[in-house]
Amino acid sequence: MWFERDRRGVHSRGLDARGQRRYFAPETLTALEGLPPSELESLHDALAELEADVLVEYDPEDESIDHDDEDAFRMVPPPTTIAFPPVTSDFATAFTEHVQGLDRRWRLDASAIAFEVVGTTLRPHWERQRARRRAAWRLTARRRHGSRRVRRR
Repeated sequence: MWFERDRRGVHSRGLDARGQRRYFAPETLTALEGLPPSELESLHDALAELEADVLVEYDPEDESIDHDDEDAFRMVPPPTTIAFPPVTSDFATAFTEHVQGLDRRWRLDASAIAFEVVGTTLRPHWERQRARRRAAWRLTARRRHGSRRVRRR
C-alpha cells in the first residue's frame, strides 16, 4: 500500500489468483470452496465493507506523509508475514480481526486480498448464473420473436 504524491489516492498492488492464495492456509481455501454460494456472497459483501472501512482510515492529504518513503512501497507486494491464519468457520470475524491486528501499512492490502480470494472462489458460480440468465433471455427473445411472426400471418 502506498500514498500517491498528488495526495489524491491510496493504492494497493493487485495480485493474480496464485499470488492471492499464497496468503491463505490450504485448509482455509478448502473450507471457502465448500461454502454454499449464498454464504460466499454474504462473506464477499462483508469483506467489501471491511475494505471500505480500512480505506477510510487513510488520509492521502495528511501533511506528515513522507512521499520519498512512500516511493519505496510503490508496487511492492505485501510481505508474507500478513498471511491469514488457518480458518475453517466464521470467516468474516476471523478475517476482520486479522486485518485489524496488522500494521496499518498492510491493512488495505490484506483486506483487498481476502476480498479477491472470495471473489475468485465465487467466479464459477457467477459464470453459471450469467449463462443461465443469457439462456433465459435468449429463450424469451425467441418466444417473443416467434409470436410476432405468427401474428403477422
